[in-house]
Amino acid sequence: MKIAIDMVGTSLGSGTKTYNIDFCNEISKYKKTQNYIYIYICKNYLKFIDKKIFNHPKIKLVIKSDLLSNSFFRLMWMQLILPFEIKLKKVNTLFSPMNIAPLFISFFNIKSILALHSNLPWRFFDLMPGNYFKKILIKKIMQYSILNCDKLIVDSNYAKIEITKILKIDNKKVKVIYLGLNNQYYKRKSRLFLKNFKYNKKYILSVQSCVKYHNIINILKAFKLIIKLYKPKITLVLVMQILDREYFNLINEYINKNNLSGKIKIISKLEKSYLVNLYKHAKLYIFSSYSEVFGYTTIEAMACGCPVLVSNRSSLPEINGNAAKYFNPDSINSIKKEILIFLKKDNLRNIMSLKGLMHAKKFNNKKTFMETFNAINL
Repeated sequence: MKIAIDMVGTSLGSGTKTYNIDFCNEISKYKKTQNYIYIYICKNYLKFIDKKIFNHPKIKLVIKSDLLSNSFFRLMWMQLILPFEIKLKKVNTLFSPMNIAPLFISFFNIKSILALHSNLPWRFFDLMPGNYFKKILIKKIMQYSILNCDKLIVDSNYAKIEITKILKIDNKKVKVIYLGLNNQYYKRKSRLFLKNFKYNKKYILSVQSCVKYHNIINILKAFKLIIKLYKPKITLVLVMQILDREYFNLINEYINKNNLSGKIKIISKLEKSYLVNLYKHAKLYIFSSYSEVFGYTTIEAMACGCPVLVSNRSSLPEINGNAAKYFNPDSINSIKKEILIFLKKDNLRNIMSLKGLMHAKKFNNKKTFMETFNAINL
């Protein structure tokens, strides 16, 4: 059997990019497969993946131009060209790990396996980045991809229950596979430190895309109240990929109007390798999203020993369990209260740090890969 894996994706630092790179690095170690595998990938991913993959006897990398990192070009290529390419290669199964797949793949007699990492279009459509036309296009393509695929892989039980209910799809078609971490990566001592960043100073960290559904302005409002009540000096550090420029401008407007520029540091376009030390030195990690099917950065923070404070919405309680503390993301007072408790109680932070380290061990890259690869092969 021949399998194609479409990992032509964004060049931005994101959960999707992390997923693709981790999958490639795990498959490069896997020698037992009897299948021939084509992995479609952009040039900009090559520097991140294990070089063993180039010598794997059953894997062929099909390297595409970085132009396909652009969402429009990627979509056109996926829908209009990819099906013909893999048909000519006599591929039997296509795995699409980024929410959408070629809509007419069934006409080519190719089995479609889809991984879904977001239920956002059905839950918080208005909070998605982009104009109305772009949002409705994404929603429709995602919906048709889900309905037409032979198997759907989701990141949590929450995501499975929600998507099967909304789209009324067969429960047996959907398989839950939790995302994994490379725990050794987070354990090892990193020498990568940001210049001009004071790691010895007290700071709260948040790592998330700049989008409305991540509810970042409510964190800012809570932080404004905190610096009036919390006597030691503390900084809020926001590491963001700016996906919604309009929302980013609102964030900066709020910071400037409330004289918070000296208290809040925004870092964008940060390479993932620099995150480890940011997590390790933070007093706490906060994540305020309304809608997640997993919430990868909360587990990353735990793997680095950083205590986690997280929204009590969507899949986040399922994924983080009792290794995190929770707040109501709609309540500024709830966010403020929980942050202050963390800041004032060293013992609580130590307990939650240990709980997080143990909890993060449950999420393993190898396990995620094997469960996914088995699902593709069935």
